[in-house]
Amino acid sequence: MRLLLFLFLLGLPALAQEGRYALGRILALDPGAGLAQVRVEGRTLEALLPVGGEGFGVGDRVVVYLEGERAYVTEPDRMPWLAALALLFALGAVGLGRGKGLRGLLGTLFGLLLLVYVVVPRIAAGGDPLLHAFLGSLGVLVLSVYFVHGLGRKTTAALGATLAAVLLVLLLGRFFAQAMGFTGLASEEALLLHQWGGVDLLGLYLAGLAVGALGALADVTVTQASVVQALAHADPQAPPWRLYRRAMEVGYDHLGSLVNTLVLAYAAGSLPLFLLLTRDPTPLRFLLNTEPFAAELVGMLLGSLGLVLAVPLSTLFAAFLLAGGKGEGGDHAHPH
Repeated sequence: MRLLLFLFLLGLPALAQEGRYALGRILALDPGAGLAQVRVEGRTLEALLPVGGEGFGVGDRVVVYLEGERAYVTEPDRMPWLAALALLFALGAVGLGRGKGLRGLLGTLFGLLLLVYVVVPRIAAGGDPLLHAFLGSLGVLVLSVYFVHGLGRKTTAALGATLAAVLLVLLLGRFFAQAMGFTGLASEEALLLHQWGGVDLLGLYLAGLAVGALGALADVTVTQASVVQALAHADPQAPPWRLYRRAMEVGYDHLGSLVNTLVLAYAAGSLPLFLLLTRDPTPLRFLLNTEPFAAELVGMLLGSLGLVLAVPLSTLFAAFLLAGGKGEGGDHAHPH
């Protein structure tokens, strides 16, 4: 993305389409001139470094963009390290989570493939980002929730509550984004997409809100449904309202910790923006009013609101579906 923005700002969009990428190794550096000697495909080329040229050293493996005899160093070659970290994560998930850990990994992989190869191409082709984000969310949830936790009343309650919370986040997001006059041009990527055209940037921003909160929503709904299931099996005579009240005692604690986690996650992703608060002479009231800051705050607040709604919704759905000890392990234990 850094290279595409660099080329676009130079007025060279054709170059971004005609060249190709290759792996190389830095033989020598001249940071002052912004140049490096790079060994690529058996040739030694003089390559332009990114602005600043920081983070590179002699002997580093790098990604090089080639166009004829011209070359541009774009990024360090991070794939070996990413692969090692992914393997470490997979070993930890499977080793500690056993069967569910493995199914969780596979469900996550299938969900990502669905987003990358189904949802994103349809949005890129001019489709409604909100519609495809919601349908994609449904597909991801079915894969992750049912595949990992099995088909049953508990997972159905969690799935229904998660979809209801996602739909509410999308509707509220559309209302507040339009009320605040958002354009969707709150990032460098959005500016580049705007120049290329063909994408509803505001819809794309709203779709990102829903997808970003999806993981936390699924986590809280499955957990709450599991609490209700345990209570229903322990007391098969408990009516739904009693199950709801008892499960919400756990839900309030879960809700508080998850909202804190989600807010901190959004804040961590927005640290560069927040650092501008210390450098920009604009008064805080007017700086927060700008779209980049306001869009981040809206995402943080709507994601947290989705969690607040998901806890009682999942508890309520599960209480009615699991009352009487129904559900996984309960139908046979307490026949009616």
